[in-house]
Amino acid sequence: MYGKLILSVVFFLLLADDGYGGTAERGARDGGEHPAVAGERRGEEAAQRRVLAHGFALVRWEREEAVRVLDPEAADAFYVPFFSSLSFNTHGHNMTDPATEGDRKLQVEIMDMLHHSKYWQRSGGRDHVIPMTHPNAFRFLRQELNASILIVADFGRYPRSLSTLSKDIVAPYVHVVDTYTNDTAEDPYESRKTLLFFRGSTVRKDEGKVRANLEKILLGQEHVRYERGRPTTHAIQASTEGMRSSKFCLHPAGDTPSSCRLFDAIVSHCVPVVVSDKIELPFEDEIDYTQCSLFFSDSEALQPGFLIEKLSQFPKEKWLEMWRNLKNISHHFEFQFPPAKGDAVDMLWRQLRRKLPGVQLALHRSHRLRVPDWWRRR
Repeated sequence: MYGKLILSVVFFLLLADDGYGGTAERGARDGGEHPAVAGERRGEEAAQRRVLAHGFALVRWEREEAVRVLDPEAADAFYVPFFSSLSFNTHGHNMTDPATEGDRKLQVEIMDMLHHSKYWQRSGGRDHVIPMTHPNAFRFLRQELNASILIVADFGRYPRSLSTLSKDIVAPYVHVVDTYTNDTAEDPYESRKTLLFFRGSTVRKDEGKVRANLEKILLGQEHVRYERGRPTTHAIQASTEGMRSSKFCLHPAGDTPSSCRLFDAIVSHCVPVVVSDKIELPFEDEIDYTQCSLFFSDSEALQPGFLIEKLSQFPKEKWLEMWRNLKNISHHFEFQFPPAKGDAVDMLWRQLRRKLPGVQLALHRSHRLRVPDWWRRR
C-alpha cells in the first residue's frame, strides 16, 4: 500500500521554517536582511498560533507515495505538525529567558492532546512522526517522545534513549544559497579558480570548535578562501559566488555535527569536504555520498598541510565525476511546493516508509512481551 502526497505543503512549510542552521543561523546582523529571514520572522507567531488547531495528518501508503487519509483506522502513520524548533526560536531563544515559558506551555498542550488520543495510546507513539530539527527543540518534554519517529538534522545533542538512526529520519537543511541551475562551463574544473572555500562563523560550540583551528591552518594559504561571515544578504551573495567559483567547499561541524553549508555546497556543485567525526546524512540509503564528497576526521584535517596536499593532488577526472554526480543529486535537496518526485519532501516520505516495518515489529512484540527488554539483558 503506498500514494500521492496530499500533506506535502505542511512538510515543506515546516522544514523551511524549522531547520537548525537553515533558519536559526540566518538571523540578520550587521547588514541587510535576507528576504527569507524576514518572511519567516513575520510568519512565526501566526504559524505557532495555528499549529495546535491544525490537528494530525493521517498517512497511508499506496505504491511509492504517501496519501493523507481522514480515517485514522486506515492510517499507517500519524504526522504531528508541531513546529517544535520554531517554537524554541520564537519563545525566548536564550534558554534562561522567561519567555521560554511559552515554549513549555505549547509542549504541554501538544503532549496532552497526544496522550488523550487513542491512536497514541494504541502504539505508545511509535507510529507518530514528530519534527525536531533544532537540538534544543521540545527540550521540556522530549523524554516523552522516545518511542516516536523523529525528524532530526543530526544526533549531536540527543541522548541515545531519545533518538537513533534506526528509528528516526535525518532531514537536510534548507539550503541558503540559490541552486546553480546554469552550471554549464565547458571546463568546470579549470573555470573554478579557488581550490577550497569556506565562509561562516568560526566561533562555535562543541564539535564546531574545529572551525577556529582550521582557520589557523588554512587562512592565507594560496588558492584558499577562508572567510568569516554572518548570514546577511551580502554574505549569502558572497557565499554563492565563492562556492560557484571553487572546486571544493569545506564543511566543518557547526554547534552540532551538521550545518546547512553542506547542502549549499551540493546545490552549488562544489565538491564538499566534510570534516566531522559524528555526522549523519539524509537519504543515505539511496545516496552514496562518497561518490560526490570527501570525508576527513577532525584529527586528519588538523594536521598542517594535510587538506591542501590531498585536494591539490586530487585527480581532475575524479573531480569531474563528482561534479556530475552533484548535479545529478541536487534535486533531492529542494524543498518546494508543489513537491515533485525525488525532491526533499518526497525523499522524506520515502524514508518514513522504510521505518514503518520496524515500527510494526516493535508494536506487535510489545503486545505480547512481559519482559520487554529481555534481549538486552543477555
